[in-house]
Amino acid sequence: MVWFEGDTLRFETEPESRKFKNLLRNPRVAVTVFGAPKWGVVVRGTAEVLKPGGPPGSREQAQIVVHPESKVSWRRKEPAS
Repeated sequence: MVWFEGDTLRFETEPESRKFKNLLRNPRVAVTVFGAPKWGVVVRGTAEVLKPGGPPGSREQAQIVVHPESKVSWRRKEPAS
């Protein structure tokens, strides 16, 4: 799940996940969100770890915020009937 907070995006992930380990190594990200009917947005930016989550085996998720550097959106128009 992704939340929009002002000009930033926020999401959670497992602290032991490949995604989280990759973010620690390289914080540059691209997030794509698709919606219905046929629209989408791509946000590219830098991820910041707000909370690293709990120890292995806990249910506490790592909290990440993305500071956008560029945004692209689209909407597919339906053909006229």
